[in-house]
Amino acid sequence: MDPRDIPQFGARAPGVIYGPRPGAYGVAVDAAGRLLVCLRSQGRVVLPGGGLAEGESPEAGVAREVAEETGHRVLGAEPLCRARQYHTHRGGKEPVNKLCHFFRVEVAPDPALAAEDDHEAVWLFPRRVLARLTYGSHRWAVERALDPVGRGDGGPLGAG
Repeated sequence: MDPRDIPQFGARAPGVIYGPRPGAYGVAVDAAGRLLVCLRSQGRVVLPGGGLAEGESPEAGVAREVAEETGHRVLGAEPLCRARQYHTHRGGKEPVNKLCHFFRVEVAPDPALAAEDDHEAVWLFPRRVLARLTYGSHRWAVERALDPVGRGDGGPLGAG
C-alpha cells in the first residue's frame, strides 16, 4: 500500500506539531458477533492496543497491548488495515499523529494475565458500540473488519 493511500483521521489543530507515533490495535470478534473493546476514563471507548516500543514489530505490539489491556492472549493476528490518527495526550505529552496498524485478532482469556487498572475489557455488539468508539480510525477499522468485501450494506454491523 502506498503511504499516501493511508487515510488520516482527526482534526489537525492549527500551528500544532504532531510527532509520528506507530501503534498496533486488535479487532477481536467472538462467536456471538461481539467486539472486544476497552472502556477508559471519561467515557472513552477504544480498541485494545497502543504505541509500539522502540524496535517492536506491529505484530508483537498488538499481542503485548491486547494482553496488557484486556487479560486476553492473542492466538492469531491477521493484518487488516492502516490509518493515521491525530491525537493530543492528556497529562502534557506531546501531540502525535499515530500510524495505527490494525489487526483482526483471535483471543482467549488467560488467567495469568490481568488487565491494566485503567482499562475495563468488555464484549459488546458492534451496533451498540460503533458510534461510541472514541477515534474515527477505530470506527473505520471495525467497519472494514466486519464488512470485508465492502458491500456497503453494513454486513454484520446490524447484529445485536
